[in-house]
Amino acid sequence: MHDVSIVIPTRNRISDLTLCIESIGRQTELEDVSIELLIVDDGEIEDSVLAHFRKVLAQMPDAELHYYRKTKPGVWLSRYEALGLIDGEIVLSFDDDAELDDPLYIRRMLDTYASDHSIVGVGGIAKGLSSSASGKLLGRLTCQMSASPGRLSASTLAGSLLLWGETDNIFETDFFHGCNMSFKRESLKDMKPYPWMTSYAVADDIYMCHLASRYGKLVINPEMKITHHESPSSRDKAGRVARATAVNHYYLLNLRKAPVKNYAALLWTLTYLTGKSTLKRNFNAVSGYASGIWFVLNPRKNKYREFMLD
Repeated sequence: MHDVSIVIPTRNRISDLTLCIESIGRQTELEDVSIELLIVDDGEIEDSVLAHFRKVLAQMPDAELHYYRKTKPGVWLSRYEALGLIDGEIVLSFDDDAELDDPLYIRRMLDTYASDHSIVGVGGIAKGLSSSASGKLLGRLTCQMSASPGRLSASTLAGSLLLWGETDNIFETDFFHGCNMSFKRESLKDMKPYPWMTSYAVADDIYMCHLASRYGKLVINPEMKITHHESPSSRDKAGRVARATAVNHYYLLNLRKAPVKNYAALLWTLTYLTGKSTLKRNFNAVSGYASGIWFVLNPRKNKYREFMLD
């Protein structure tokens, strides 16, 4: 039994993953903490690379590496299947392109949990998050942001995380930034292999937060900072990502039992994003958003009915 299980979903980004794991190996003040690190791989990692990772973790007082290669791709499935492979009381998840600059990141996380036993999730902040006054206004007008750093927008988008860089104290939140988030493992017991959360699991972090929040509080600790390198995605995938944005947020509203006004807000947000992509001449994204809007307006309401039941 471990105190912390670190889960890193990845797919063929060895240089990013190496930076991430090496930064974990530099964590300090963990003499009394048992850690397992699980790599959930949708690609392939050579044995020599895994050997290097084990050597890195050997620098820590009590840490071990596990490797799991999946047969079906997708970040949501990686997070879901990981829960059956780990035993830590706390699940700490990083994107493979996240780097922990603060050697006390994990220590601060554990201290935050210890400060209030009603907390079931603790998230950190990626450096560089900010927005201008005009950007904040536009974000709120297009339902991508709320006025509060811890609240989702009316369309359930997480644009409010751009306000996190302005915070100094721990605050309650509806959502985490998926590149660095943690939960008490028991709070994730309602996770399911949602069939619409396939290879483009847009908003997977918000889904996890929604499920975990049924059992306690979620908080952001602004002292827990990372660098998120945000490896670029291929432009030719923009259409599929855009459509997934619509579909996944539609089903998120279903799970949250949201009123009609929130679906209207989602449609308004998608319309704005379609126009923005048109101006940028990213016609793959335009096609994806248009398809997503059509889906929201004409949902196949009974297709995934069994997954909508609490």
